[in-house]
Amino acid sequence: MLRVTDQVDANYLEQSPPRPLPPVVALNLFGDYIFERPATTFLDPLFLVSVVTLIGMIGLNVSRIFWFVPLLIIMMRLGLGAYRAGRRTWDDLRLLRKGLRLRAHVLRMRPHRNVLGEIDGALLDCAIVVAPRRTYVGSIWVADGIEAARLARQGRVEVICLPRTPGTWRLIEEIRSDVRYDRVGPMAQIPQDI
Repeated sequence: MLRVTDQVDANYLEQSPPRPLPPVVALNLFGDYIFERPATTFLDPLFLVSVVTLIGMIGLNVSRIFWFVPLLIIMMRLGLGAYRAGRRTWDDLRLLRKGLRLRAHVLRMRPHRNVLGEIDGALLDCAIVVAPRRTYVGSIWVADGIEAARLARQGRVEVICLPRTPGTWRLIEEIRSDVRYDRVGPMAQIPQDI
């Protein structure tokens, strides 16, 4: 999936918030999230059983009243996928319109090692200072261990975040690896590695 800042040009984030945003960006973001993992929506066991059951009921000429149950399950599963994609799209749209560009501090790297002992991805704990007395800690999973080590040595990363909603932030640093965002909350003690 593309990063959220790939939807706008380089000078867009230099404008002061709230920034104007073309409607086509919302459609692009929603489409990215819908097709990011279509297998989780369409290969869901409950979804597949419901589709097969509905097709079987139609083939056996079962009364249309009984079609309601599998049809309802199908609609609920598709609706849940659309809701999740819509929520992530809404967060990204708010980031683009109202987000602040900040430099987050990389507190530490928690590497995941493969069987050979090589770094195979890592969690980076980042402190995001959004106001004089407001700091949030968030973790990002960086799939490439070499990239994670480079960011940890660098010590600071460029992010965009919403100051009033600390859980909504994205890395805008130029990296080549996939990134997944984990917990964010008030500054807390980070547990030591086991």
